[in-house]
Amino acid sequence: MIFVDHANVFHNIKNIDGSIDYIKFKEILTGDGHLVGAFMFMGLPKKLTKSLRKFINYLKKGGYIIMPIPVEETPEGIKRQKGIDIFMYQQSTELADIDSYDKAVLVSGDGDFVLIIKKLKELDKKIEVWSFKKSFSRKLRREAGLGSFQYIDTILDEIEFQERT
Repeated sequence: MIFVDHANVFHNIKNIDGSIDYIKFKEILTGDGHLVGAFMFMGLPKKLTKSLRKFINYLKKGGYIIMPIPVEETPEGIKRQKGIDIFMYQQSTELADIDSYDKAVLVSGDGDFVLIIKKLKELDKKIEVWSFKKSFSRKLRREAGLGSFQYIDTILDEIEFQERT
């Protein structure tokens, strides 16, 4: 089961001025295993732009299940998504609790996800964390444990999005 924190990936990719082929990325994350589900947790505004609708359709066609969180706007006009970590915790642990999967692949470097790792370990689930090296929380890396994390940076050349003609 794959759980992707879209905002975390998006901001890291934006910082390197790149783009990801999420279908190839999902294939690499799955490896030789059997994929039960791939969840994309993402903040979405009330009104979707044409490009955002196209992106969501691309993800759905690629096998992702979209798990939306509303984007809220502050009085100053700053847009924020709140509660992704809680939503991901709830979904990943509930599915683990009913034994829906054996291995969780968490895509985020956010230290807020330490609790997910702890709970999944309690439920005897295998865990693999993928993050960008620059934004990988030490707490999360330590909780995942040696051999249980990978850097997205090492596969960027394999998952770089190429415009299809």
